[in-house]
Amino acid sequence: MAQTGSPLTWREDTGRMAAAEPRYKLGVDIGGTFTDLVLIDPAGERIHSHKIPSTPDSPSRAVVLGVAQLMERLGTAPGAIGGFVHGTTIALNAILEYRGAQVVLLATAGNRDILEIARLRKHDQFNLRAAAPPDILPRRNVIEVSERTDRAGEEIAPLDAQALRESLARLSGPVESLAVCFLNSYLSPEHERQAALLLKEAYPGRHVSLSSDLWPEIREYERAMVAVLNAYVQPVLARYLRALQSDAKGIGMNTRLYITQSNGGVMSAATAVNKPVRTLLSGPASGVVGAAYIAKLCGVREAVTIDIGGTSADVSLIRNGEPVHSTDATVGIYPVVMPSVDVFAVGAGGGSIAWFDEVGLLKVGPRSAGAIPGPAAYGKGNTEPTVTDAYIVCGYLNPGNFLGGEMKLDRTLAEAAVGKVAARLELSLEQAAEAILRIATANMITALLPMMTKRGVDPRDFALIPFGGGGATHACLLAEEIVIPRIIVPPSPGTTCALGAAIADFKNDYIRSLRGDLARTPAEAIRRGFAELEQAGRDWLAAENPVIDQVLIRRSVDARYAGQAFDIEVDLPDEVASLTPRMVADHFHVTYETLYRNSDRSANIELVNLRVRVTGRTPALVLKRLPGAKAEPESKGTRDIWYGGRRHRARLYDRSQLAAGHSISGPAIIEQFDTTTVVAPGYLAATDDYGVLTLKRST
Repeated sequence: MAQTGSPLTWREDTGRMAAAEPRYKLGVDIGGTFTDLVLIDPAGERIHSHKIPSTPDSPSRAVVLGVAQLMERLGTAPGAIGGFVHGTTIALNAILEYRGAQVVLLATAGNRDILEIARLRKHDQFNLRAAAPPDILPRRNVIEVSERTDRAGEEIAPLDAQALRESLARLSGPVESLAVCFLNSYLSPEHERQAALLLKEAYPGRHVSLSSDLWPEIREYERAMVAVLNAYVQPVLARYLRALQSDAKGIGMNTRLYITQSNGGVMSAATAVNKPVRTLLSGPASGVVGAAYIAKLCGVREAVTIDIGGTSADVSLIRNGEPVHSTDATVGIYPVVMPSVDVFAVGAGGGSIAWFDEVGLLKVGPRSAGAIPGPAAYGKGNTEPTVTDAYIVCGYLNPGNFLGGEMKLDRTLAEAAVGKVAARLELSLEQAAEAILRIATANMITALLPMMTKRGVDPRDFALIPFGGGGATHACLLAEEIVIPRIIVPPSPGTTCALGAAIADFKNDYIRSLRGDLARTPAEAIRRGFAELEQAGRDWLAAENPVIDQVLIRRSVDARYAGQAFDIEVDLPDEVASLTPRMVADHFHVTYETLYRNSDRSANIELVNLRVRVTGRTPALVLKRLPGAKAEPESKGTRDIWYGGRRHRARLYDRSQLAAGHSISGPAIIEQFDTTTVVAPGYLAATDDYGVLTLKRST
């Protein structure tokens, strides 16, 4: 079923869809260095962007301060905001920095060491002396529970409630959150639900994470990890969201808060509190959603995205106009099998520090100067060279015009920091700065090329969409290394993650394991499974109370040839009533042939999982077109830059003064509030009707 027409919202009092009152829509993304804000006007035609330094001690403070500044600039009050969508890395950082909650895990008797055994792989397989990572959950906090369900979901032994109560009574130390993962509970969740009732009796007010509620898929270790990670970050995210909502109300924002998910969709803050594991890649996923929107504006279907922030560079792919998803993401060393936008991060952001290893090789990252103290040029106490300092020394950034002049940088401090590298390598300042940038570029390529290779795609067939504070500054350096022919720079690259949050659809994924020989699986079992998953998705969508234009359903299966250890995801047609094992098999063979070029139509196929993605499409953002150019773009001066091993005289431009049809030959620097675009020698930059810059080689 698809709902079309004017924007709709679910009316809980009548159970019907009703027209929504148009108001401003706010998207926010908190990074390690800056907090980005995007405001879409009520007509959905204009975007207002703003950046403000992050406040790591209290992240919500930067959000409300940025909102107040942005609304003051527009001459209206925060109360005019009717939609608030937030991309967050709060849960992700809690795991990476090992500062989550004290968690207790309940596991089936005999499976106490499920997290330690994992997949029997070392996290650093080439280092025999590698120390084990810190325990996210100490073994003493794992309770064995007497219960058992068999592989068909039938009860073998009931849950021993009295023994569980006694085990809980013997626990020592604080308990902030609890997780439950029993054998075969993905088929029959009853024992996990019984345990949850007992836990809420013993620990009233504590959050309980059930693996069967979060992601009921076969693979016990991965299911346990999802439950534990959810419990680990739940109190942290809950505290943050309470503070954010309180601070927002303090400035007159009374709108409902929504959070972006790892899959690129949106959910309510209430859902995020219960299932925070869905937000682990929230911020990076929002950026890819924003980049996909820019790609569609330009008619681009295949693109590489790179988000260069203060701490990391996040790379991803857009195929056929949509972000590429994955079910094998990792956060730190921990697997997260729930669907997410496929993003890989490397420590090559603007704050990444250049250093020498024990044998004297120059390295960049992963250690970062972050927001505080930040790069040396910030003047906040750091004296080590960073990527941003290298940009300044090469002339790419104007220290007096950072963030539109609101934040002043110190070129002398940047030169002093880079000078340490120059002295050790016996190079000039500019040569040393370029060496830092080349190594940072190589770090980005180590993430990007494997991602493309495993999908069998050629970078020469793709466009590069750079965003984040450093994306447009670094884009030509990266494009030249991997021979990408076209660079697409969004109108506001520094706030593309916030844009992605503001325009993201409501989206949720559902899974049901249905294992067996596909040919012998009843068609009715497949249809019934899909119907039940779809209904769960529609119920969730109604409960979220979104403003949407239509509802879309995507169905797929995980399947493999009999005897294989790994399965592939196979998209299926929209019509459930026509689904049969033979039809599923036909689609499997075609998908397998596309991926591996050697399908075998005589082989048996094993069905593993049914998947459903429910999407509530939000009203489309239709930007106003820029006026056409009437003359050549006016340069505001020149500056020396260092590029490709020599000095160039680059013309300077203000991006806000560019009109549709303007073109600029490199070397040139195009400045704007949130970033700087470097147009390298030999490149031509052209502005389209929506203010998107396209850079191509002119020679």
